[in-house]
Amino acid sequence: MAKKKNHRLLKLTVLSLLGYRGGKYVLSHPDFLTSIKQSFTETIESIHHFGQAVTKLKDSTQKLQQAVADSQPTLNAIQKDVDHFQYKLQPRLERIEKLTQDINKQLDSIGSDKPTK
Repeated sequence: MAKKKNHRLLKLTVLSLLGYRGGKYVLSHPDFLTSIKQSFTETIESIHHFGQAVTKLKDSTQKLQQAVADSQPTLNAIQKDVDHFQYKLQPRLERIEKLTQDINKQLDSIGSDKPTK
C-alpha cells in the first residue's frame, strides 16, 4: 500500500511540474496562445466548409441520379431507333459487300488477261 502512495505522489509531482512549466511557457509567449486560437478557428472553418462541400456533393449526386433516371426512356428510344436502322441497313450493306467482291473479281480478271509481248 505504501508503494501506491509513493507512485501517486510521484505522478502528482511530475504533473504539477509539467503544468507549472507549461503555464510559465504560455504566459511568457502570448503569441503562442494567439497562434493556437487562430489554428483552432481555421480548423473549425475548414470542417464547416468540408461539411458544406459534402452536402453539395450529396445534392449533386441525387440530381445526377434523377437526371439519369429521367433520361432513361429517351436513351431506350434512341437505342430502339438505332437497332431498327441497323436492321433495315443490314441487307443493303450485304448487297454492297457482294457488289464490291464482284467488282474486285472482275478487276482481278482484267488484270490477269493482259496480253503478253
